[in-house]
This record gives sequence, structure tokens and C-alpha cells, in this order.
Amino acid sequence: MKITFLGTGDMFSVDQHHNSVLAEFGDTHLVIDFPESNAKALKQYGFPMTDIHNVFITHLHEDHINGVQMLGYYAQIVGDRKPRLFIHEELVDPLWSILSPGMRYTTDGERTMSDYYDVVPLPDGGTFELGGVTFETFRTKHVPGMVSNGLMAKSYFYYSADSRLDQKRVEEVAEDVQLIFHECHMHDLVIKSHTSLKDLEQLPAHVRAKTVLMHYHDEYANADKRAEFNQQHDLRMAGTLESFELDT
Repeated sequence: MKITFLGTGDMFSVDQHHNSVLAEFGDTHLVIDFPESNAKALKQYGFPMTDIHNVFITHLHEDHINGVQMLGYYAQIVGDRKPRLFIHEELVDPLWSILSPGMRYTTDGERTMSDYYDVVPLPDGGTFELGGVTFETFRTKHVPGMVSNGLMAKSYFYYSADSRLDQKRVEEVAEDVQLIFHECHMHDLVIKSHTSLKDLEQLPAHVRAKTVLMHYHDEYANADKRAEFNQQHDLRMAGTLESFELDT
């Protein structure tokens, strides 16, 4: 399995793409979240947007979904099939409420979400299978009252999405995955909805050694700055368009 970061930036990033990854495995793939910046990143990576057939949405903050309208239109106008959209069942209607003002009315009449996407609603803890890989969803501790989910593919990776650190969960699954992709805001301050570097430094050394940081602010968009960090810590920072190869 090959994991490529289409973006590693937080909501306010202007120097790097917003956080999203492309997982390629077997003869298929999965994109986690679809910010608008994915269009440029995919072009830079050499992966046609018409070939995006599977997307998982973690939650409905704008920097994670502001490319979903574009992808839906692009697939319909330029592509030859509707992408599949894996999403928590409680987020389907709210997502369409966000998209509807721009997607409901067309020259061919009114449209619904199902005209653009094959929607796969998932319950709490729901799983789905692609290319022989089983993906497990789990609720994250992000913003109280907001439905947000992370994703795990056992023997491959754990993906925190936007969340506060769930240390118990991370330590429990560490032996089941090769890499842990965890958000880390990198600011020297408290952000109640996100994980800090100080939080992650509390993890055991063997867990930190397989933890890759993402969703950080633009100070670390500079490759030299990330390299300096990586030399000084056993945690690693991912860069935009950086890839990680995972054993099958």
C-alpha cells in the first residue's frame, strides 16, 4: 500500500495543501477527505481527478470538504462514473445541505446527492472493504456535538483525522498497524479541538517511532524546517506529496 499526502496543512494554511491522503493498493485506491486543494495536488502527483472513485469523509469542517462539489461536477461532466462517498450516516444530509445551493439546480433539472455520488452511509464503528482491505471507522474526540471519524486499516495504518489525542486507543492499536498518521497543530498553545506536540510526546517511545504528524500550520511547510524537526524528534512530520510505502 502506498500512502501519499495530497496536503498536510491545517484550516488556515496558504503555503501547503489542506490535509488529505491518497491510499493506493491493489488495483484501487481511497482518498481521505477532499479539500479543494486536492485538484492541484493530484495534478502535481500525476493522478487524474477522473480516476478518483473512492472518497472517505471524516467530518464536515470546510477545509476537509470544500472540494467535494468540484469533484462531483468534474466526475459527472468529464468522467465516466460517479465516485463512491463513504461517510457517517449522520453526515449525509448535513453534507447535502452544504452542497445543495450549488449542486441542486442544473440545466437538466434538480439534482440530489445520489446524482453525483454513490453514497455509502456508515454507522458508528462501521467498516467497508475495498480491494481486499477492510477499513474500520471510529469516532474521534474533535468538537463536542460534532460527528467526526478516524479510519484504520489493520496491518497498514491508523489515521486520526482531526481530533484530540485518544492516547488509550492509539496505544492499543499501535501493534496492529505499521504507521500512525496523527494530526498535530504544532502551535505552542492550547487548541481544545486538536492535538499538540506535548500530547504526542506522552506516547511510549515505540509508538512515537511509528507516528507521522500531519495537519499542522505553515511554519512547517518549509522542507528544511521539517527535516530539522525530524532530526531532533522520534516523531516524524509528513510533507505534501510525500509518500509512505506500507508492506502488504
